[in-house]
Amino acid sequence: MELPSLQFNGNSWSVFRLGEKAWLLTPQVDSGSLAVIHQAANSLEKASIASLIDIVPAYNSLTLIFSRKNIDLTKELSHVNFASEIQDVQTHVVQVCYDLGLDWKELEAHSGMSKEEIITIHSSVDYTIAMMGFLPGFVFLEGLDERLFIPRKDNPRTKIPASSVGIGGSQTGIYSLESPGGWQVIGRTPQSFFDVRNEPPGKLKAGDKVVFESISKNEFIKLSGQNG
Repeated sequence: MELPSLQFNGNSWSVFRLGEKAWLLTPQVDSGSLAVIHQAANSLEKASIASLIDIVPAYNSLTLIFSRKNIDLTKELSHVNFASEIQDVQTHVVQVCYDLGLDWKELEAHSGMSKEEIITIHSSVDYTIAMMGFLPGFVFLEGLDERLFIPRKDNPRTKIPASSVGIGGSQTGIYSLESPGGWQVIGRTPQSFFDVRNEPPGKLKAGDKVVFESISKNEFIKLSGQNG
């Protein structure tokens, strides 16, 4: 059920009800929607609205999940002073052993560049965490150089190792858990960013920054042992 648009965070948002307790909000902006979504999510988290139990930012939308039915969304959001909030952005250095990549042949052939050139390009960007999904802790990163764009595999793997770094289409990302997947795997990180025993289970959040740092296979083994 679609509802009239809302005005908050200095923007107009279209609103669609996902169920009795959830709402999907989409900012009506010509560009920069990801930054608008992250800023709004950050402000809502800091506002600590009692009935708001989950905030789920995505590439083009923001889902709000409440603890009860019959929420007056306008009233709930009216108490949040979005303009006064400054987003708390952290930068995470993610070490990657590119020698553990599984798909270098495909990426080199598609890009026409050498492995060394690709590593230099991939590790020279400050990426923005666009969203978390499609499985718990998976990190979707925005900012991949278009020279590294490559289609997903026609035949996905049934098992990709946890902490693999991959490229799928115009995105790069990190597999937090072992999973099937169709992304082109270019390396692995010894770092772990998701543990169900922790609260919250993930160390990363949408809106944060990620910088990749190339490490050797020996460094990967040593650091993996420390993290284990």
